[in-house]
Amino acid sequence: MAVPMSAPIFAGSRVQARQMAENLPLDLSEVFVAMDCQGLEVSTPSFMDELIKVVLVERGARGLLLENARDRTRVIAQRCAQNRGVEDRLQVLSLGVQARSWRQRFNPLVWR
Repeated sequence: MAVPMSAPIFAGSRVQARQMAENLPLDLSEVFVAMDCQGLEVSTPSFMDELIKVVLVERGARGLLLENARDRTRVIAQRCAQNRGVEDRLQVLSLGVQARSWRQRFNPLVWR
């Protein structure tokens, strides 16, 4: 199962990340979450760390895909995921690079 979400224009706080996650199921163990970052202009390390913590650590999503991410967002997300030991469940696609289909997006082999 896949759950899409859109990033805000300004992603600046842990509280904001938690508020975004309120709409997600509490148990994400069978779910891949995809966030479109195309409209995201600014993201802070605290926002990204909290998003990764809530989605991948606390709720146990099978994976988190950040699409259309700017370089700074990619670097922050990868660092946060590595610090939390969940880098194997994070995939970041750069701005303008999209997976060809939902099937490809959530193919477990793509996560490596």
